[in-house]
Amino acid sequence: MGSWTQAQRSRLSTERQILNKYFPAFDWINPTDSNKTYVKGILKTNSGNNYIIGVYLSSDYPNSQPNMFVLSPLQGYLGKDFSEHGASASMHTLSPSNGCVKICHYKGWTPNLTLYKVILKGRIWLEAFESHKRTGKTIDSFLKHMN
Repeated sequence: MGSWTQAQRSRLSTERQILNKYFPAFDWINPTDSNKTYVKGILKTNSGNNYIIGVYLSSDYPNSQPNMFVLSPLQGYLGKDFSEHGASASMHTLSPSNGCVKICHYKGWTPNLTLYKVILKGRIWLEAFESHKRTGKTIDSFLKHMN
């Protein structure tokens, strides 16, 4: 089991307070093991659909970018399995893992970015995904590439 440094524990404590305020439906999983820590929760879109999101931290967080996945199965336009898009710039996705879609959320990660901002970008991506489901257009049509 990996352990967090004192600086990381302090940072994660602050992150937890922020998420509890703005995304209370998110839970911390394995918070004391730096090799297995992630946050998981439900995001609800404006159209009323719920999606389960997981944000996985690396052992050197916040120095490296966390990975964000949609853990719910995604059916895209005309009910097609969305994970078959794989890594796609026009869909703002990276290579999937275990059948879960990996969302591209920041091109240039810096340690001052927070999990709150990552999850917020996931929420925005889900709104663009909902538009893709309705129209068949790429997510790029609704969402500019995020910095």
